[in-house]
Amino acid sequence: MFTISQLPHRKQRYETVGDWIPGKASGKPAQIRVSKMRDQRYVFLVALHEMIEYELCKMHGITDDEVVAFDVNFEVERKQNLHPVDAEPGDHPKAPYRSEHEFATSIEMMVAQKLGVSWSDYEKTILSLGPRPKKIMVRPQSEKRI
Repeated sequence: MFTISQLPHRKQRYETVGDWIPGKASGKPAQIRVSKMRDQRYVFLVALHEMIEYELCKMHGITDDEVVAFDVNFEVERKQNLHPVDAEPGDHPKAPYRSEHEFATSIEMMVAQKLGVSWSDYEKTILSLGPRPKKIMVRPQSEKRI
């Protein structure tokens, strides 16, 4: 079970367009949070990606804490120019959820094609989102380099 919501990009927990948060209590749905975008197909695609990635991570014992810590550290390193501006944290070889992310992306790409979405326009929209979250609600791991 999932609860899917759209929110202003600046209200994400950290620098991300899509976020999954496991339900804390048994039977409580996982939350999927997607940054608002004008094209609802884009919102659908991000939500689909997050649902797939969440289920695969859950199945493989990869926790929200592991994913968020990796992503936040990646963003700290991006600000230090250690990663390109268009790099996706989940594509990094050391991402603990790389396989799950890449599978979710492959499904996302297939559905995008069926919906008539230009992948390059979709990526440009995602990269253009801003402003950045004003307050990071999770902290990076202490000086751990990716």
